[in-house]
Amino acid sequence: MASWLSERQEELSCPLCGEILQEPVALSCRHRFCRSCLEGSWTGRGGDSQGGHECPLCFRLCSLDELPVSNALQRACDDFRRQRSRADPTACTEHGEVLTLFCVEDLQPVCKVCRTSAIHGGHRLYPLGEALQDCKAELKNALKPLKEKLNVFKKTKLTCVEISEHMKNYKATIKRTWGTFPEPELISGALIDVAKHLGSLKYQVWEKMLDTVQYTPVVVNPNTAANCFMLSEDLSTVHYCTETFNIPDNPERFDISAEMLGSEGFSSGRHNWEVDVRNNTYWVIGVAKENINPKGKHVLTPAEGFWTIRLRNGEYKACSAPWTPLNVTQELQVVRVQLDMDRGKVSFYDPRERSLLFTFTDIMSPRVFPYFCTACKLHPLRILPTRLSVIPENYRAFH
Repeated sequence: MASWLSERQEELSCPLCGEILQEPVALSCRHRFCRSCLEGSWTGRGGDSQGGHECPLCFRLCSLDELPVSNALQRACDDFRRQRSRADPTACTEHGEVLTLFCVEDLQPVCKVCRTSAIHGGHRLYPLGEALQDCKAELKNALKPLKEKLNVFKKTKLTCVEISEHMKNYKATIKRTWGTFPEPELISGALIDVAKHLGSLKYQVWEKMLDTVQYTPVVVNPNTAANCFMLSEDLSTVHYCTETFNIPDNPERFDISAEMLGSEGFSSGRHNWEVDVRNNTYWVIGVAKENINPKGKHVLTPAEGFWTIRLRNGEYKACSAPWTPLNVTQELQVVRVQLDMDRGKVSFYDPRERSLLFTFTDIMSPRVFPYFCTACKLHPLRILPTRLSVIPENYRAFH
């Protein structure tokens, strides 16, 4: 097959360009050329004294009118190209020629014939060798972040394997920690009127706990916090750091701005929380819709799913559209957020002055989460605990 193709290629090759004939022309001397090659040869030599042109091979004079394209020869050349393409997978599937160029627009290798075709007309073409080096460099750059992610995945997999091995031994470890304790010795004598004393003790404990029970109504979700934050153990205090921490890039984690969400979303009812912002020079507080995209930069407006107020460069503003300056006469120490999902609104108050700062009334999201942002490295944001008034059972009976 290879020898036949070689012989056939020699028969159908143009003596001038060495390629398979394009628009083949057969002269009266039976020599065959590409029409463009023959015309170029004659143009370079010029006409002779008899008004004709010579065959470039045998120098026989030929009339200028003897330039018809041989349809039979053209079909033979096309058939040969297809056969050579099937035999040589590196050849052009359209023309059967060797692939020597690379089309930038179509991102595919092409042959010399493709360059003049209508499909690739006007396209940028480069030598295949140069394009190969550029593609290798581009591929190398694209593989770099993938390799980094692969390394992170391998480390995570190793950690999972270690945890799995530990969990396999967990049950046995727990059993080993169980000991057989001796039965408690009975104390000589007996308690007199146990119920009476226990009831009195219960009342005394509850009485001392009145007005001392506290809880934090909102805590942050560490899985959403950007990698520039350091959080307290109870997840109520947020410190901004100039350095970043090597933590997993969760799908819900903010990756560019110093932002985070609360751990619990709200879809109905009224909810309140207070944030200590004293001495913090850059903060944003409010709520954000549930399906916010944490990746990339955000425009803090209700249209984008944010209902917030902020302090930056000494200016207090509500992040409406356009942003609205807040009437603040003294530096805010604490900001109270009051969310009413049943009415679709959120209000911001200054508890010290007992004044309303701003109210959004256009919450359309079915569920929102508390939203926090700070870029002040000297002073943190702190979600303040709320005092509970505990009334023990039978409290009124004692009073």
